Amino acid sequence: MEIILKVFIMFILSIALTRFMGKSSIVQLTPYDLIAIITLGTIAAEPLISTKVMPSIISLIALVFFYVIFAKLTLNQKMNKLLLGEPTILIKAGKIVEDNLEKEHISLIQLLAILRNNGYSKLSEVNYAILEPTGNISIIPVSSARPVTLADLNIKAEDEGIPIALIIDGIVQKKNLRLVNKNQKWLKDKLEEEGIKDIRKVIYAFVESMDDQLYLSLR
Repeated sequence: MEIILKVFIMFILSIALTRFMGKSSIVQLTPYDLIAIITLGTIAAEPLISTKVMPSIISLIALVFFYVIFAKLTLNQKMNKLLLGEPTILIKAGKIVEDNLEKEHISLIQLLAILRNNGYSKLSEVNYAILEPTGNISIIPVSSARPVTLADLNIKAEDEGIPIALIIDGIVQKKNLRLVNKNQKWLKDKLEEEGIKDIRKVIYAFVESMDDQLYLSLR
C-alpha cells in the first residue's frame, strides 16, 4: 500500500511541476527542456527504490526552479544563442550544405526522409531547409513547388473564425460561452431547436467565432 501511495504522490507532483514548467517544455523540447524532463522523471522514480520521499520532492522543486531560471535567460538574445544555439542551414537554393550536415550529425538519408515526409521528393523543390534550435527542420520550398493559395488565384477569402467548443462530453464550457458572448439560455434554446433536451446526449458542440450556427455531434 505504501509503494502505491508513493507512486501516486510522485505521479501527481510530476504532472503539476511539468504544467508549471509550461507548454514549451513539451512542444519545443530544447536541450534544457529535454534534460529537465529526463531528470524530473529520474528524481520522481527515486522514492520507488528508496524509502524517503521528501528529499525527492525537494529535488524536484529545485529542478523546476533552475528550469524556470534557464527559461527566463533564453529570453535574452545572447543567452538564447548560448543555451539553444542558432539555426543551421542544411539546404540552400536546392544544394545540400554538406559541412552543416556533418556538424549537426544528420545523415543524408535522414534529411531526404524528412523532405519526403513533408511532400518534397526532389532537392530542386527546396529553396531552404533549416535545422531549428528546437530540433525541427523548417522547409521553405521554391515558389513553383509551394501549394497554391487563394491569393494566388486572386480569390478573396472571408474570415470564418475558429471553432469554439461549447459542450464537451455533455459538459457546458462556460468560459467559452462567455468568449462568444452567449449564455446558457441561448445554448439551451439552440439544443431544443434540434430536439435535444438532455445535454448528456451531446458529445461535442461548437460554434465558429464568426457564426451563430451550433454544430452538434451526438452519442
